[in-house]
Amino acid sequence: MKLLAIYIMMMVAVSTAAAYQYPPQKMRPYAGIGVLFLPLNNTGDGPLPLYDEPGLSRQGFLSRDQIPSFDWIFGTSPRVLPLFVMARKGDWLRVTYDDAGREAWLNPPRDVTYQAWDLFYKGHVSRLLPGLQKKQYQLYQQQGTAPLMTLTTKQPFKVLQLDNDWAMVLLIEQNSLGWLRWRDEDGRLLIGIVTKSEVRQP
Repeated sequence: MKLLAIYIMMMVAVSTAAAYQYPPQKMRPYAGIGVLFLPLNNTGDGPLPLYDEPGLSRQGFLSRDQIPSFDWIFGTSPRVLPLFVMARKGDWLRVTYDDAGREAWLNPPRDVTYQAWDLFYKGHVSRLLPGLQKKQYQLYQQQGTAPLMTLTTKQPFKVLQLDNDWAMVLLIEQNSLGWLRWRDEDGRLLIGIVTKSEVRQP
């Protein structure tokens, strides 16, 4: 019995160490059609009304302190919170507003910035997210051809064009062009942005 107890304790210790060394990857969000940035400084605006359909069947309110953080995708910002936009009807946006992926329509305030993915990525230096499948780090000369090379999460690139699930990118350090997937077969995001703290100093 004593040996069994020692064995169990050792297995628990190994499992605990493994869990500490390799934390579980966060679930990547569905990309949708773009991203909406809510400012944090306008606390007087109050919660945002959420609807089942634009202007109909109000289902509740969204407070800024309830929105999940995506700092591992966009970096930490003291000024804005991102919401993933799934659809658009005029001024109305259908957003994912919690970690469970629940969706609702909202009519964003005037101080809110919405950007479709092609415009958003063109304004930033990007990188592939951690924890992806090996095939999702591969760069191609053309879509559907043999891969040219395998990228890492540390290699920065600029997105020049989106074509369905694919992105034409310029590798900054190599100054070369290629194609990679910016969302997977399920529509989940594969690309994040390089924050200022990650920019290499000359």
